[in-house]
Amino acid sequence: MITISNVEQFKDAVITLQNNISDNLFIINSEEIYFTNIIIKIFKDKTDLELKSFNENVLYGHETKFENLLLKASNFPMMGDIQFFLIRDSNNLIKDIEKYSKNLSSIPKSSVIVFFISDPNFSKKKHIIDFFKTNGEIINFKKIYDNQLSPWVKYISNQYGFELDYKTTQLVTELTGNNLSKINNEFEKLCFHHGDSKEIDEKTILNHFGINNEYNLFELQNQYGKRNLNKVLKISEYFSKNSSKYPIQIVLSNLYNYYTKIFQIHSLNKSNNAEISQKIGVNAFFLNDFKNASMNINMKETVKVLDIIKGYDLKSKGISTTTENNRILTQLALEILG
Repeated sequence: MITISNVEQFKDAVITLQNNISDNLFIINSEEIYFTNIIIKIFKDKTDLELKSFNENVLYGHETKFENLLLKASNFPMMGDIQFFLIRDSNNLIKDIEKYSKNLSSIPKSSVIVFFISDPNFSKKKHIIDFFKTNGEIINFKKIYDNQLSPWVKYISNQYGFELDYKTTQLVTELTGNNLSKINNEFEKLCFHHGDSKEIDEKTILNHFGINNEYNLFELQNQYGKRNLNKVLKISEYFSKNSSKYPIQIVLSNLYNYYTKIFQIHSLNKSNNAEISQKIGVNAFFLNDFKNASMNINMKETVKVLDIIKGYDLKSKGISTTTENNRILTQLALEILG
């Protein structure tokens, strides 16, 4: 089993698959759709364009019966040397691998079957792993956490010809979150709109990365930090009108985390910037914004704000209140900043 946890391992796996497919049975396990799409493209590129209708089969696990898959895969390609069966969402389908293991191991080498799954507990499927040790190959992508995003952002940006400096890379991770598919889509759009110029800075990222530069979660917390009530009310009203995009629980959770970091800054007032940045989990590029906000509210007031946000979180869930959700953010702003 090949386990991929960083960019270099991924690049090696891509090159290996592009150059030589030595097995005809694969399991690709990934919680990140970006990896799934890349691997599918590699296999699809192996089929000649004029033979795709004959030899390229993209299937879905919930629509596929194992018996029918084996029946088709046991036949030789009508034309060409190899045929592919690329099966997305195969979590349920591979449960029957042990039952059909003898049939799978005897399919001709001209049929390549690739099961794409998303299973964080796959390492516990010992019978499947043992079968593939001698009959195929498993590529297992480990979950990427927020603190591991930067190399992936740089890798994806490089695929579109962009070179990002440290600050711009960190800004992308702050704006997009832990979602490589979204990061890839944003760079794809940026490539389309940015023409031949491959020089991008923080302003370019803010203008193009799928957020409203005036109405977003980062701007809301920044305006809370500046105690700018009018601006907070405007953003809160925008969020309330667009609650499908900005669910109230997400907004409240973001604000709670924001004020928690301000509380931590007060408790770390004798630490240097590097220590504070590491302990509260804020990139050094954004730390000054949090420190400036901490000057506008003392520790005792911060604790009070955290309690207020907790109360409004209960209100948003309909506990001990009749307040409509479209008024909660406005009332919150008035109580904290009014």
